[in-house]
Amino acid sequence: MKIFTKTFFYTLTLLILIALLADGLIYALLPKVYTDQKQQELTLQTDRFVSRLEKAKRSDVTDLMAGYAGSLQANLELSIGSDSYTMLNWDGGVITRIKDSDSEESGAAASRGTASESCDTDKTVTVTEDKGVKIISDDTASSSAEASGTENIGDGGILTGIVTSGAAGSKTIQAQRSFTIGGEAGALTATLTLAPVEEAVQVIVSLLPVSIFLCLIIAVLFSLLYARAITRPIKAISEETQRMNTLDRAAICRVNTRDEIGTLAANVNSLYGNLLGTIESLETELKKVGAAERAKTDFLRAASHELKTPVTAVSVIMDNMILGVGKYKNQKEWLPKCKELVDRLSGMLREILDTSHLGDAIEEKVTESIETICAEVIEPYGMIARAKGLLLYVDWSAAFVVTMPPKLLGKALSNILSNAVQYTATGGRLAVYCRGNSLFVENECAPISEEQIPRLFEPFCRMDESRSRETGGNGLGLYITASILHQLELDFNFKPMCSPDGMRFTIKF
Repeated sequence: MKIFTKTFFYTLTLLILIALLADGLIYALLPKVYTDQKQQELTLQTDRFVSRLEKAKRSDVTDLMAGYAGSLQANLELSIGSDSYTMLNWDGGVITRIKDSDSEESGAAASRGTASESCDTDKTVTVTEDKGVKIISDDTASSSAEASGTENIGDGGILTGIVTSGAAGSKTIQAQRSFTIGGEAGALTATLTLAPVEEAVQVIVSLLPVSIFLCLIIAVLFSLLYARAITRPIKAISEETQRMNTLDRAAICRVNTRDEIGTLAANVNSLYGNLLGTIESLETELKKVGAAERAKTDFLRAASHELKTPVTAVSVIMDNMILGVGKYKNQKEWLPKCKELVDRLSGMLREILDTSHLGDAIEEKVTESIETICAEVIEPYGMIARAKGLLLYVDWSAAFVVTMPPKLLGKALSNILSNAVQYTATGGRLAVYCRGNSLFVENECAPISEEQIPRLFEPFCRMDESRSRETGGNGLGLYITASILHQLELDFNFKPMCSPDGMRFTIKF
């Protein structure tokens, strides 16, 4: 199952369960919560009423009862000593019944009459208001009784009534308190008829299908939007990773959110970037390895050719000497020549072996002045230059500190100086000096064209007769020098000079 489908169904199921749970809680908790709230409200109001009663006078009792019963719509039964007060709400009006020690008999008769009438017939009572106290006057009560056919109950403008328990199916709650007023003990009972909560519950039940249907519609829409919002960036990442799988360099996860999905996209991009960088490095290394392998192959071919010539020459001379053919009968003349060829062959083999071991050389780097590293190398070539009548100029005023393996760097510098001394004519000038972070070696000679210079760094390369076997060169000096400088990761160049004519070798540190 796809993540969009799973996210949609999981979210939809969760929302439906939440809606059903909410409706169920309302259905189950509404009656109790409503009753507890009304009970708490009735208790609080009753406490306030009792506090006011304890500070009031007996003459203010009916006023306080009327105000309290009207604001809370509660029925009150109040007793103070031998007196009793009853005040109830009926059809929006207030009915007051007062019973005291002076009117006990008339009140009792009135109560019996009212009870009898209330059990047999429904009575219509007209109520008027006077300064917040709801009473029935004698004239109004009489006219109302005559007009409606009801009996005028009460005496002195006070209506006698009975507290009822509310409509059928309704629930009542009570709050009872004791108090003291004017030194007399009293008791209060407040009765509140609750609205028929069951009817509200039935309304909720009747609306439940509609509520569930609406919740279902909203849940489906929200689940679709939520699943789409969640899966769209994941789908985008999946599509881009498929392109990354084919090593498409333009592939990138364009998810810019600040949540975990955005972090995932950034990590994928970083990982892919590192992968591409690693692949490029490997390709570069493969090219270097391929170039090195080709260079080794070319070197071996050139070395084989160079070694073959003196070996063949020695073999031929020795054969002719053994057979006594022609001029080769003079062994004293040709044996030194054979020795010379063998010595040159030995030197060439030594150079070839040194070249083959360049990559295997492991030497610890040291941090020293370039002057210190080059001093020992330059000293013997200085003596050769003076013996040859050359002018050697050395300037270390701008010397700098380098961190290099001294022997390996010294070998490269030795080859450079050897070529400079060897190919500088008598009376010429040599110069070794520093400028900036570069080391310069210059010598006066016939300049070599820039087109021919790259060939000088090939193994066994000789540009002209002056650079031939007879001069002692074998064509490996600059090849070895370039190999060492590449290994040390140093940039260099070899260029002709215009004034004076010559060549300049520059090593950049």
